[in-house]
Amino acid sequence: MLMALLAGPAQAADMTAADSDLAARLQRIAAISPFADMHAHPSRFHRSELLHVEAEEIDRYLSNNVRLAVANISSDMPYTGRYTLRDGTVVPRGKYKPSPGTVFELTMDRMQRLQETFRLGLAEQGDTPLALTRTPTSLVFIPALEGGDALEGKIDNLVALHEAGLRLIQLVHFRANAIGHIQTHPYSPGGLTSFGEAVVSKSNELNIIIDLAHANDETMWDVLRLSKDPVIFSHGSVKAISDIDRAVSDDLIRAIAAGGGIIGIWPNGAVVEDIGLMVDMIEHVIKTAGIGHVGIGTDLRGVSRYATGFTPDDSFMAVARVMIERGYSDEDIARVLGGNFIRLWKTISEQTEPG
Repeated sequence: MLMALLAGPAQAADMTAADSDLAARLQRIAAISPFADMHAHPSRFHRSELLHVEAEEIDRYLSNNVRLAVANISSDMPYTGRYTLRDGTVVPRGKYKPSPGTVFELTMDRMQRLQETFRLGLAEQGDTPLALTRTPTSLVFIPALEGGDALEGKIDNLVALHEAGLRLIQLVHFRANAIGHIQTHPYSPGGLTSFGEAVVSKSNELNIIIDLAHANDETMWDVLRLSKDPVIFSHGSVKAISDIDRAVSDDLIRAIAAGGGIIGIWPNGAVVEDIGLMVDMIEHVIKTAGIGHVGIGTDLRGVSRYATGFTPDDSFMAVARVMIERGYSDEDIARVLGGNFIRLWKTISEQTEPG
């Protein structure tokens, strides 16, 4: 506004026209495909004792044209604390050794809480991509696990969670578990366990999307060799630009893409300083594997500081603006911001024969 006041009338008119053209183009992009957040924690429902997802957060999603978000329950919470039980008991951060059945029971409770929370009308929870077309203001959440700790080494628990609504499983989170090993400290060698192999096969059978985020390279390679379905790496960085634990190599990017999968770029401000670097990472995946294999996983409500320029109030639209500046077409921007993940979801969830 200040720049418009300092400019002459003609210049101010030009700026207004440019703003109008940008707004119209953003609307065209949003009309091509709903945007999709491949990894989120809406209102931190999994750790808090909420009656509903916050209306403010619903508005943020909708204002950024996000119509689909993967709602994650961190099923390793009983080992680390930082959550509230239904009776209001706060479990503080710490190191715990839960008794058998505790992790599954808490996760199942959170799955039920997710369904109850979303039934109050602030969001629509749908099992199929058809829900995205219900109304222009629909918001669909896919129930997911961040870490398969809740399975406690039992395939029957995966089946039970699937029956309760589970549609995506991130195999590991911040601890090595009965399925496989993690990218971050404390490091442990090894890939998928024999139980992990069974989880991959059963997930294919049940049409559950497999997420490789947080898994170490050995575990990721094992999954890629075994899975019959495309997989995702929902939220992280690329090693070619940011060589941190939570990143994937070019070889893994190509392998995930070869199976039809997607790499989600993560706007964590501790790793990705600004939105320009975030788009650099998106471009790197495009150059390495193609436009059809990149998306966004915000970890919204999961990180304390977002990349400069990527805010909860201006997230996906901010990425769209930078991609417009860099010359991408409307169709390609829409694919990155949601179309790719929706395509993968449809491919897996609408199979007539599982796996």
